[in-house]
Amino acid sequence: MKPFIQGLFLVILLPMLACSQNKQGDLQSAQTNENDLLVINAKIWTADPDETKFDRGVLSTGAPIRDPIDAMVIRKGRFIYVGDERMARKVAEKNARILDARGRRILPGLIDSHIHLIDGGLQLSRVNLRDVPDRAAFIATIKKRAEQTKAGQWIQGGRWSTESWPDPTQPRKEWIDAVTPNNPVLLSRMDGHGALANSIALAKAGIDKNGPADPPGGQIERDPTTKEPTGILKDAAIELVAKLIPKPTDDELDAGLSAAMKHANQHGITCVHTMSECRHLASFERARKRGNLTVRIRLYISENDWLPFIDEARKHENNDWVSIAGFKAYADGSLGSRTALMHQPYADNPPDNANWRGLSRLDRQTEAILAKGMTRALLCDFAPAIHCIGDAATEEVLWMMLTCADVSLHTCRYPYPRLSETYDTTEEWLKSLARRPRIEHAQHLSPTEIPRFAQLGVVASMQPLHKADDATPKKPSAPSDAKPATPSARSSTPARLVAFGSDWPVVSLDPFLGVRAPSPASRSTISFSSPSRTSLSKKPLPATRVTPPAPPATRIRSA
Repeated sequence: MKPFIQGLFLVILLPMLACSQNKQGDLQSAQTNENDLLVINAKIWTADPDETKFDRGVLSTGAPIRDPIDAMVIRKGRFIYVGDERMARKVAEKNARILDARGRRILPGLIDSHIHLIDGGLQLSRVNLRDVPDRAAFIATIKKRAEQTKAGQWIQGGRWSTESWPDPTQPRKEWIDAVTPNNPVLLSRMDGHGALANSIALAKAGIDKNGPADPPGGQIERDPTTKEPTGILKDAAIELVAKLIPKPTDDELDAGLSAAMKHANQHGITCVHTMSECRHLASFERARKRGNLTVRIRLYISENDWLPFIDEARKHENNDWVSIAGFKAYADGSLGSRTALMHQPYADNPPDNANWRGLSRLDRQTEAILAKGMTRALLCDFAPAIHCIGDAATEEVLWMMLTCADVSLHTCRYPYPRLSETYDTTEEWLKSLARRPRIEHAQHLSPTEIPRFAQLGVVASMQPLHKADDATPKKPSAPSDAKPATPSARSSTPARLVAFGSDWPVVSLDPFLGVRAPSPASRSTISFSSPSRTSLSKKPLPATRVTPPAPPATRIRSA
């Protein structure tokens, strides 16, 4: 059952499948049904910061007296009372429907601040290699899918990673050619910044030992002796093959959205910031008009050139269910694919490429395109959200954000207001924006760059499970003389604006795994380790902590 009330931010943490079909209907129709919904016998966390607002007095020990917060009343999609059951029954209409939560915990619905919603839904029906333990299982899983796939059809999916295997050697096309003789294959790495293609797919793209050259911001991995492609494509090179795959139909997109929303609801997520292609907006709107949305959508349009889409985005009538919040672009790759752009070389580089520091997705041409799009987006109140994992990429993009904002502030013309007459500095204007610029991932930062997040009002959008994954001994990590640094929500740290998400389908959508990451032994803190350089080390890394507040025991009585 979907733990969601349409129109409300609400999660019920209980074995939902045990609920009756009637109770499912009660939950899903709570917004539109004329009768009140009375929920009783619950353990409700309101997240109200005022812990003493509804105390009834004090005990002789001085402790406050509080009624249990075990009931609530919902009328036409709005909470009109949260508190004790005695009062809830008085507030609710006599013909109210009653839902017994049977002692389960209820808390406000969760927001995932970085997700790929429809892509994640499509992945649910594709081959899944995320948890295969070794090379044999990897090949066997692909073989089984090939046997179930018609000749000529593409095999997609993947999300593989060899980091935890006994032998972490990266896969090659030869591994899968024999088991996929009739199908082109493109299987993404876990992070989406690398992919494995079989020989059929490479041939379709014209990739062989004679070429083509690496595209800007991408790499075709080749055998150092024969120059034959190994099948591994990185970042922009993936598109050489991906562009040959037929785009999902509208029906397939809608089915992917439906599957993704169900998956999100099952994990208590009721709102997402999704990084999606512009064409996905139509799918979101179709679901909204049909009354099928069970997740609120905040869309960041992910396209290479924003300018053709900004006017279209301005015409969209944002609403509570579907709104366009900004635009997404890439500045570099990922740590696992060794394409995150770092100031220092990777420590595990091969001898013939010892100075490899990763890939920049911003050559002179793409940087100019992004700068124009970012300047226009800021003026139109859309948030730029730039993927930056390496410290060098983050530094470059923060300067670009400041430059583009400065251009917006001092050169804007009609129909935009004379911003320079209102704000004294560019930084002041950036901090005033309703939708702040964002650095997506912000995983590996130079300590000198962290204060600039606060100076510019830039949001550090972070994914805790990424941090846990990057801190494992088999990943590049900070040497003993480095000073790991990451933005923190603490007031003593200058980077104040931090948002958390999953980046599903890269990692699990489960937000509680992110809350506990990376140390399951510590449930009250989120511990991060963020290397500013890369080397292989088995030493534990220093960490900064984000400590969430204790759940307050308060109630809400007002409508």
